[in-house]
Amino acid sequence: MKPNVIAIVGPTASGKTGLGIKIAKGLPRGPEGSLRGEVISVDSRQIYREMDIGTAKPEGEWLESEIEKGGSIHQLFGARKTFLVEGVPHWGIDLVDPDAPFSVADFKQYAQEKIEEIVGRGKLPILVGGTGFWLKALLDNLDLTQTPADPRLRAELEGRTLGDLYHEYKQRDPDGAEVIDAQNKRRVLRALEVTLLTGRPFSQQQTAGEPRYQVLQIGLDVSRELLNERIDTRVDQMVAQGLVNEVRGLQERYGCEIESMTSIGYRQICRFLSGEQKLSEAIEEIKKDTRHYAKRQMTWFKRDERIVWVKPDESVDDLVNTFLKKNPAL
Repeated sequence: MKPNVIAIVGPTASGKTGLGIKIAKGLPRGPEGSLRGEVISVDSRQIYREMDIGTAKPEGEWLESEIEKGGSIHQLFGARKTFLVEGVPHWGIDLVDPDAPFSVADFKQYAQEKIEEIVGRGKLPILVGGTGFWLKALLDNLDLTQTPADPRLRAELEGRTLGDLYHEYKQRDPDGAEVIDAQNKRRVLRALEVTLLTGRPFSQQQTAGEPRYQVLQIGLDVSRELLNERIDTRVDQMVAQGLVNEVRGLQERYGCEIESMTSIGYRQICRFLSGEQKLSEAIEEIKKDTRHYAKRQMTWFKRDERIVWVKPDESVDDLVNTFLKKNPAL
């Protein structure tokens, strides 16, 4: 019998974190009233330590953990604490330093081992996040064989502008260009590099394997107007909470050229700190780029017909209960 897994997906600022916590708390209690749900973050930016405000990490507390007994992935990333959000354990947060490499293959390995641990404790893994490709790699058990970089081609591509790289990538891989972060030069460059080296679109490079889990995917369907309003409010809150100081500290330690600092929010504030634009301009650009990112997220997730879409105020209790009854492993 395959383990049960619930995944909460949708665009940024749609309320995924809150729904994940609600489901975890709503499950039948375990011995002595213990919670039966544990969350795994599926967010390619919340893995970085010190990057808290700009990645919208949930507020919580770190506790020394006796849960993790030290599998290979935990030794690699040094995770030895439990992050509790409203009493619900959250995993996949603060795994590496901002300048450390962390790939989709790393996430897949980490999440597989974490799911095995959670299930082994008689709990239900709840995947929460908007990094669609990471989620797909895990749930569809993608073969993530890496294409080695070609030094000559890489050097040629690095000498071109982002606009030029994206234009060519869009011609060669229209589907991939529709969902990639078009403002992230490293990602666009790598996608084009793999496409050119293999002769196949980057978005078609991964082959699905035998699924390892019985999955219920719940998508949060928020109207464009409400989502844009939430995004604007969130960005204003980030600035009020100290986003500029967070980026300034990271810039002093790591610079603004590392991969993690090309994220939305960080790259714009970096330009402000370097004097390239006013703070008000940077803030508006963060809002605009976040809205575009949310649109790309919805384009990605809407392609998956397995996702059950619900409105923000719609109860998911029946969906969860029906799913668990079909496979009563929990």
